[in-house]
Amino acid sequence: MNEIVTERPNLFEPNVYITLCTEIAGKVCPLELSAAVKQAFEANEATMSKIVLEHGFAYYEKMSASHCKIEIQNENQNWIELVNQNEKIPFAIDKGELVRVFIIPSEDKTKIIIMAHHLVGDGKSIIYFVKDIMNALSDIPLTYKPLTLLERNLPRKGLSLVAKLYVRYCKNKWNNRFFTWQDYYNLHDKYWKIVSSDIRCETLSARETQRIKDGAKKIGCSVNSYIVTMFLQKHPNLSRVGIPVSIRPFKNEAMSNLTSGISIKHKYAVEKTFAQNAVRVHKKITRKLKRYKVFVLQFLAKLPMTLIDAVLLNTYDSCGERLAKKTAKVLGYFGKYTKDLGISNLTVIDIPVSYGNYEIINIIFVPPAVSYSHNIIGVSTINGRMTISYHNITK
Repeated sequence: MNEIVTERPNLFEPNVYITLCTEIAGKVCPLELSAAVKQAFEANEATMSKIVLEHGFAYYEKMSASHCKIEIQNENQNWIELVNQNEKIPFAIDKGELVRVFIIPSEDKTKIIIMAHHLVGDGKSIIYFVKDIMNALSDIPLTYKPLTLLERNLPRKGLSLVAKLYVRYCKNKWNNRFFTWQDYYNLHDKYWKIVSSDIRCETLSARETQRIKDGAKKIGCSVNSYIVTMFLQKHPNLSRVGIPVSIRPFKNEAMSNLTSGISIKHKYAVEKTFAQNAVRVHKKITRKLKRYKVFVLQFLAKLPMTLIDAVLLNTYDSCGERLAKKTAKVLGYFGKYTKDLGISNLTVIDIPVSYGNYEIINIIFVPPAVSYSHNIIGVSTINGRMTISYHNITK
């Protein structure tokens, strides 16, 4: 059984949709593209599965046919407005609707908009899903890819004594209350009645992108550390930064959730140079990666699974459990540990851009505006150009 363990926080999260806008040169036949998407669904176990929730246990169950959706839109459809509309409609993950694909054709370029529930995979997964679509469109046979679940491969050691004691405390105190699909849908509806989503994107020129790369190299830090420092400089009131970390095995292209995360705290020091701040940020990130790369996953895997559900429900006043409220603070869903800024960088997109007669012009990555971070930044680089997206939730 493919039980949901380290991915459990995504189960009741009301805004956990990963969005990818892929632009293909020229007008592509929508029906042929739709058929290619269907082949990509059939080639991945994740998109052939539904989520089962029974007496507190949650797991993936493979189906005979995919219930993910494909829609062809009018060429004048604004893709960001389309995403905003669909964020408010809960994914029927209990029926197998884990992905929605929208095709927007036009004469100069065709857009493929992929909205994926985080339970189907991470940002890298959706990139490889695009590769499957493009290969299918070019009549290249696809290889079936099974789910890869992190929990089975996590190191058994690594939790601090404090973390172990808190896990023990939770197991002793938690009443094992479990929740249902009705709670899932009620929470989603309640959340989207009081919030709105703001998505903005900017694609830098090749010259601007190279300037960032050269700047990072000159300072002696990574491009990601450089970008983090840029945002902290622009918003000096921000200091707590969450950074997703890919722990995907080499050459694994499955649609699976193979991401951990770290966080740092750095208030931009105006009395120091940008380079000095960037070096400091880079050292903090490097140190955290060395010591705590999979800590959050190890910690989640040890907690009672239904307590994690309660944390999400408690965050939106849908659960009155005291232990859930306390654990929500520990996990950073509110209080002083909530992140001011989340930056998810897919780096240079590692799939081909040319597929027979078809060519990818750009890929725009919009990460989900998760509950434990106030401002979410997405970064993707392809064809020498970097696109930066901003995703924020306002009440």
